[in-house]
Amino acid sequence: MVEFFTVAILHLFAVASPGPDFALVTRQSLRYNRKVAIWTSLGIGVGILFHSLLAITGLVLLITSNELFSTILKIIGSLYLLYLGVRSILGRQEEDNIEVENKNIDKFNGFLAGLITNVTNIKAILFFVTVFSVVVGGENNLYLVLYGAYMAFATFIWFSFISYVFTSKGFQSKFSSFLGLFEKIIGFVLILLSLQILIYQIFI
Repeated sequence: MVEFFTVAILHLFAVASPGPDFALVTRQSLRYNRKVAIWTSLGIGVGILFHSLLAITGLVLLITSNELFSTILKIIGSLYLLYLGVRSILGRQEEDNIEVENKNIDKFNGFLAGLITNVTNIKAILFFVTVFSVVVGGENNLYLVLYGAYMAFATFIWFSFISYVFTSKGFQSKFSSFLGLFEKIIGFVLILLSLQILIYQIFI
């Protein structure tokens, strides 16, 4: 039980801290709608489950010990964040012309955006290396599976809550005049995050 609370607290701090996942869900909430943002949250949750399964099988240690693979993963993730950031800054004109029948495509794209952003987040990989190799004893894989499932579900719930807040009528009515600017700020944050990863990878 103590081990579970330790994992839960570590995960709470990790998921609540600002980062690519939070910036992405905020961006999806402002740019699209609640359903797309929640599907994005689901993609992030599945990404967490993916990380936990890698950690259980020991593949995370292999990934982090392979400098070339780690570099490729960072570059892919940073370029994708850069792409999303640029689209946020350019505006939402193209989304204004989307027909109702294409909303299902938006949901899938939202899920895919969340999954790609989380899976390619090297900090998430390192988090699971820390939790499953240091905090968790690793003697019982069933517990590791349960912890992974809990963190995936908790991540989905957290970002779904963020999606609800940023798409609520109360929030949008109070900050409606700033939503366009705020979306551009989020896009700028995404670009900064991507450039930070690229610069760190190239020069450090």
